[in-house]
Amino acid sequence: MKKTLGKLLIIAGIVILACFIYDGVRGFSFIGFNQESVHTASVSPKKVNNIDINAKSITVNIKAEQRDDIDAELSGNARLESSENGDSLQLSVHPKPFQFFFFQKNELIVRIPYEYKDDLSITSGSGNVNISGGHLHLKKVALSSGSGSQKVNQLQAEQLEVKGTSGNIRLKDVRTAEADIHSTSGNTKLEDVTGKLNIKQTSGNLKASFSALNDPLSIKQTSGNAKLDLPDDADISLEAVSTSGNISYSYSFDQISSKKRTLTGKNGNGQNKIDISLTSGNVSIE
Repeated sequence: MKKTLGKLLIIAGIVILACFIYDGVRGFSFIGFNQESVHTASVSPKKVNNIDINAKSITVNIKAEQRDDIDAELSGNARLESSENGDSLQLSVHPKPFQFFFFQKNELIVRIPYEYKDDLSITSGSGNVNISGGHLHLKKVALSSGSGSQKVNQLQAEQLEVKGTSGNIRLKDVRTAEADIHSTSGNTKLEDVTGKLNIKQTSGNLKASFSALNDPLSIKQTSGNAKLDLPDDADISLEAVSTSGNISYSYSFDQISSKKRTLTGKNGNGQNKIDISLTSGNVSIE
């Protein structure tokens, strides 16, 4: 038994030593006591019309700045691959092996100039995605994350797509022509998001507040709860249907019809349609 344990310890030592030899010059760390590796990439915004970021367990931070280039900086025990494929800038982040030894924070910061007005796509596994748009104006933005959270603040996008599995989604001060927001078990929070919105929730909760509502809104929810805070002067026609959940409201409609599982209401001329469909979740309209 002792001989077997000794052999295992020797093998483990050889493997760790091999990692030092293989990755030492590029910032390999052991138990957090070493030099942190940093990688960068830069390109002119005039050369690309799409920024494609693929990160597995890395936190991705997008920052809008007054600058002349698109700049990417990676810190932590990870490797950054940068390439230009036609008009697309592709950034791929790969965690280095033996992550269980490290206590460093892996983070990719991408600084985007205000003059860039094209596409952005980010795919993440368990890492978080944060966009501080500073009213950056883009064409198409597509975000997808497994268990990481996704936060978008002060962004303008002609088309927005956000997909999450178990991570939370939060959008604040976002202007878009059309947005698709899909969440499986994470919670979704929207604050002052404008545009035609299509929202699908499976078991997560939805909380949405609007200072203005000038476009159609569609919500399909399975077992989570939904709470909507609508502006007093909204020009809307609303229909909410629930299979087994409850529908409650304190919003002051001009016209209202409420049954056990159905609520229809109209305010103003009823120009903007709100459709709400729930299976077993509850909905509150305020």
